[in-house]
Amino acid sequence: MKQFKTFKMARYSKQWGTEDAIPMHSSNPEPFDWQELETLTQLNLKRIVSTSPLSYESTQGNSTLRTQLLSQLYPTLVVNNITLTSGAQEGIFLVVNSLLQTGDEVITFTPCFEPLVSVAQEAGAKVNTIALNQNDNWSIPWDTFEAAITENTKLLIINFPHNPTGCCIDQTEFERLVSLCDKHGIWLFSDEVFKGLEHKNQPSLPTAVEHYEKGISMGVMSKSMALPGIRLGWLATRNKALLERWLEIKSHLSICQSSLDVNLTTALLPFTDQIFKRNIEIIENNKQYLERLLHNHTDFKFSLSEGAATTFIKLTDQKAEEFCFELLNKKRIFVMPSPAFMTEMDGFRLTLGKKDAKKHYQNIFDKS
Repeated sequence: MKQFKTFKMARYSKQWGTEDAIPMHSSNPEPFDWQELETLTQLNLKRIVSTSPLSYESTQGNSTLRTQLLSQLYPTLVVNNITLTSGAQEGIFLVVNSLLQTGDEVITFTPCFEPLVSVAQEAGAKVNTIALNQNDNWSIPWDTFEAAITENTKLLIINFPHNPTGCCIDQTEFERLVSLCDKHGIWLFSDEVFKGLEHKNQPSLPTAVEHYEKGISMGVMSKSMALPGIRLGWLATRNKALLERWLEIKSHLSICQSSLDVNLTTALLPFTDQIFKRNIEIIENNKQYLERLLHNHTDFKFSLSEGAATTFIKLTDQKAEEFCFELLNKKRIFVMPSPAFMTEMDGFRLTLGKKDAKKHYQNIFDKS
């Protein structure tokens, strides 16, 4: 029987009893409520939901929505280059299980979202993890990365803006990654779920699928759009056979998306820029406060996030699980310890996306 391990993130939440705790680890900005979303968009969302069909959608996904996603995100592609998914987790599963088999090798960077490593391992691949250079604002250690490429390397997985550190790479670095993938015939899977949450003066990267023949791009509504209640994502590829393989596997999973999610997404996508602006304002405000709070603090070390809605706080004198468990028990605040991100570095993921974060930051970093 195939064994599926519980992700560390889920294990901490369950075993530590976090149900009544204040979540200060979330990677999405503060989720919208109905009223805020209606005020921002001037849409009658209740009417949109109540008039949505309650029938099945197609396995590949609603063609109107796919066309809309292409026009906003991937203008050089065609509608059959994209399939909808039930969130990012299904997207990762589809990519990994359509490309990898026992003996293949994968490279990804850590710290990272655990499924980007563990799902590939469960598929029988060997995953080579390359630690980002924390002392240089989480930069890519290029010599180490290039040395990890072998004749068996099948897939490179990247995630910029990055979870959990919030680091970004520039277009020159992105093109260097693409060039190396092209040179060695490696697929490039780009987890782009935080695209749009680049902070002030930080340009957005090109999409992998438009920039490279063997590039795959993934997006979701839950992260940059701050709508985790809409369980809808997407994958884009220019490879017809690969997309057909995704649909074969998907028919064993979600089969299709909720028509309610499809209709809400279709209605909200035209307001992407306004939604991003709201989210980035929350993030920037929290980031500036956190920088002042931790200035010259000796117990914690962090590099300022450049994108996404999280930052990674390195602990200088305490083990990650010990610190996070103690914080939870004493103050009922839950931050996610570093083992959940496939790294031996002691630290934790901290959200920048919560509206009332400042008072909780004070409690977290006051060790009394």
